[in-house]
Amino acid sequence: MNATGVKFEVLNKDNYETWKLQMRAVLIKNNAWGYVSGANVKPEVQGTEAASVGAERQWIAADLKAQSDIILAMNPSEIKQTKGCETSRAIWQKLEGIYQSKEPAQKAALLNHLMFLRLQDGSNARDHSRRFFDTVDRLSELDVEINQELLAVMLLRSLPESYENFRCAISSRDELLSLEMLKIKIAEEYDARKETDKSSVQSAMFAGKPKSGSNKKEKHRREKPDKHGSAKNDSKLKCHKCGLIGHQAKNC
Repeated sequence: MNATGVKFEVLNKDNYETWKLQMRAVLIKNNAWGYVSGANVKPEVQGTEAASVGAERQWIAADLKAQSDIILAMNPSEIKQTKGCETSRAIWQKLEGIYQSKEPAQKAALLNHLMFLRLQDGSNARDHSRRFFDTVDRLSELDVEINQELLAVMLLRSLPESYENFRCAISSRDELLSLEMLKIKIAEEYDARKETDKSSVQSAMFAGKPKSGSNKKEKHRREKPDKHGSAKNDSKLKCHKCGLIGHQAKNC
């Protein structure tokens, strides 16, 4: 979303908590949060008084801008949720009622995802850690806090069997590493494995290449003359006696 000059993911069915915080920040930046929060109440028109009529028009114009900011930050499939809402506050409350009511299901889905998240052999461990901590952050936004040591154990458990030695080395420490340090160690282990794999491939490619000059030596060996002075490869020799190719006159 960049219609307001700020880039962030538009509202969808899975990101309401994060979107809400970012959208609120955009509305504050655009001096529109007061209309959405209800702090700036629509002024009442006192008869035909010009000042009150002008204030009402000004409020409506500002509120319409707030509405457009919110709608432009929504996925097209979600915009239908705002149908019938006449003010920015009404839109905000409608979205809040729809998406916050789904929090228990979201918590269960995220916890399930975190528990069964696994790094596949050969996959990028940095991306894996990012997905792990993104899920932890989303749970935190839903007021689900998980013990740091438990998270460290879960992150280690998410590594494949090929990381068993690494996992044992980390687990055997007197004190378990902090989550941030564990994330760094996993990245370092992944990078070291990439370098090892790269070196192995290069070594295999080098081993498969014939040594320089070996083909020439072999050809020379095959064509080396025998004790009678004739080359072992007579396939191109022409007999001057019979005119046939493949032998010498002395052997005809």
